[in-house]
Amino acid sequence: MTPPIDPADLALLLKTLPKERPDPFPHLADLNATQLLTRRIWITGQLKVLDQERQVIDSEIQALFGDAELRFGVVSPGGWVIKQRSRTSWEYSPEVRELIRGIQIQAQQDGEAEAKSSTYLCQITSA
Repeated sequence: MTPPIDPADLALLLKTLPKERPDPFPHLADLNATQLLTRRIWITGQLKVLDQERQVIDSEIQALFGDAELRFGVVSPGGWVIKQRSRTSWEYSPEVRELIRGIQIQAQQDGEAEAKSSTYLCQITSA
């Protein structure tokens, strides 16, 4: 059996705990399951519309400013800096993809690969 914690140690521990932050979404506590689902679907729709709007704005910004300006950053109101970045991705021939997949399968079977799972929610349009 674990001995009880010393009251002085407990007091010290309680002092070192971070302060509790206020709930940023207190309105969600009052929603039932159906309302939560409805709210999530509404938010997902808003995010899609906002992302489409952001893409249009990005196109306009890229037309207004040169590559050099965007690479070094354009200061916007509020102190935000808009920068242009690039990312490289690779496309492989079907033969190379097949070889890579074969290596992956072999590593999984040999125990040289570790499975990592994550759980997420996805929203599928209703029929």
